[in-house]
Amino acid sequence: MEIGKIIRSKREELKMTQQQLVDQLYVTRQTISKWELGKSEPDALSKKSLEKILAVQLVQESSSKENEEEHVMKKIQWFVGLFLFGIAFLPLRFLWVTIRRYWRQPWIRFAVMPVLLSFILWYLHSLKDNVFYLFLAMIVAAYLITSYYFFGDREGVRDN
Repeated sequence: MEIGKIIRSKREELKMTQQQLVDQLYVTRQTISKWELGKSEPDALSKKSLEKILAVQLVQESSSKENEEEHVMKKIQWFVGLFLFGIAFLPLRFLWVTIRRYWRQPWIRFAVMPVLLSFILWYLHSLKDNVFYLFLAMIVAAYLITSYYFFGDREGVRDN
């Protein structure tokens, strides 16, 4: 049953006029009429007041369906997002595997890597200046840390 029909039937059952309901809800008579005709719906506060005055439950009927629909939509959005994330990073993963395979060849180190880094910097430069400098500092710091981690202790290993 629609909210408007519920309001009208409960009001008539309690033998209240629209004006009596208006006096308790602090809305206009036209508003009550629109609710009863289904032209508009009461807001959350008015629904709570109507529930108290008319001793009827209005919110649970519509909110349970909406909550179920929202839950299903969130699941669908999550799976679609996960799928798109996987598709978006598949070429990057393929590129990374290819670069790692041919890493010892100088043309990868001195031609491909600078081109990739220049595209990354070109994209980052399209951001705001302070965000660009923040990301640039983070990338340089991450590069230095990982380089030291992977290549910094080579001399100590060779001495043993």
